[in-house]
Formats: sequence, structure tokens, C-alpha cells
Amino acid sequence: METKIFPDQPAGVSSEQSPHAGGTAHLISYRNFLVPIDFSEHSKKTIQYATQLATLTGACIRILHVFQISDYPTAFYHGLYLEHEAVKVHLEAAKRVADAQLSLVVEEIRAHGLEAEPMFRTGNPYEEIVNVAKETGIDLIVIGSHGYAGLGRLLLGSTTDRVLQYAPCPVLVVKDSAVG
Repeated sequence: METKIFPDQPAGVSSEQSPHAGGTAHLISYRNFLVPIDFSEHSKKTIQYATQLATLTGACIRILHVFQISDYPTAFYHGLYLEHEAVKVHLEAAKRVADAQLSLVVEEIRAHGLEAEPMFRTGNPYEEIVNVAKETGIDLIVIGSHGYAGLGRLLLGSTTDRVLQYAPCPVLVVKDSAVG
């Protein structure tokens, strides 16, 4: 089977011509996945989808957790920033916990014979997801959506919506079927 890389393709994406379709059909093969997670139950489902898809394509999976300072009560109530010692202590604790959880997720993915890498960032989740995708040549983002509507969406915002809007590559959204 002949593999051709087209000039307008994202990095790591190859199209294979099918010998059965007279060379006109293309199968896109994604090689670098980014899976942002928040350690929720739905994140587990999102990881399962990404792992199954990566098993078929042989993709490398980067698991990303973004810690948002403004979500942390101390930072919110006291208006603290990263430079303050109290925030640094909380950030270091959050990073230790996230690193431990990310290691478990990565080991589970590697048990399927796949390449996986943990990543931790601090900042606005959608911005960090888009930045990592750009910086590391991601060609598919697999992201969960809790599916909030109405007031829930208004109050919580939608990281997934913003990633869809600004991502430099295709995005696969895994919807949480438990939410109405």
C-alpha cells in the first residue's frame, strides 16, 4: 500500500491510497493524539475511546491535565497569583497529585502496547489544550464533553466548545451519555 503525504496535511497524519478503490479513496491515519482529562469518571471513558482508536492507528497518546489556579479556592478568595508563596505550595501539591494520577493512566495505556506521555500544565484549560496541540504537532484531540446545557453551560463555560473553535487540528468529542 502506498502512503502519500499531502502538503496541506497536519504533521503526523498520513493518507493511504487503497489499491481496491483505484487509488482515489484515502484512509487518514492519525499518529499523535492529545487527550485532555480532569480525572472525572467521564475522563475514563474518553481515555478508553482514545486508547481503542490509537490501537487501530498506532498513535502516540499525550494525556494532559490542566490545573486552573482560579478554580482553587485560595486563589479565588484571596486574589492570589502564581508568584505568591501560598499559591506555589498549593500548585506543587496539585502537581504531585496530578502526576501520580497521570502516571497511572499512562501505565494503563502502555499496557495496551501503545506509546503514552503524561503532561501537566497550569492555566486556562482551553488555552493550554490548544497551545499543547500546536507545540507538539498533535493531529487529533480526543476530548470529553459533559454535555451541560442551559444554566449549567452558562455557569461552567465550555472548554470543549472553545477547543473546537481554536484547535489547530480535528477534534473528536466524547459526549457524556449520563448527562441529559
